[in-house]
Amino acid sequence: MPNISDLIKADFLAIGTKLVWKRRNGQGFTAEVVEGGFIKTTDGVSHKTPSGAARSLIGRPIDGWAIWRLNDGTTLGELRSKLPNK
Repeated sequence: MPNISDLIKADFLAIGTKLVWKRRNGQGFTAEVVEGGFIKTTDGVSHKTPSGAARSLIGRPIDGWAIWRLNDGTTLGELRSKLPNK
């Protein structure tokens, strides 16, 4: 299964890329892609997966690939779908 490190290696993401998540209830979150292919949330914790990062913020499972977006609106899942099949 592809991960954030794979997106970095493919030049789809860079260290320091900001991620945003706007919930339907109006609540919003931000995170940042950091060294090692982790996602660092605003609480300072680094997570190996987008879903882990999202879960840590709301306390329940959620598909992080579908909800984390770049500033242009592209989801991490859309980027992942552009990776060549391994």
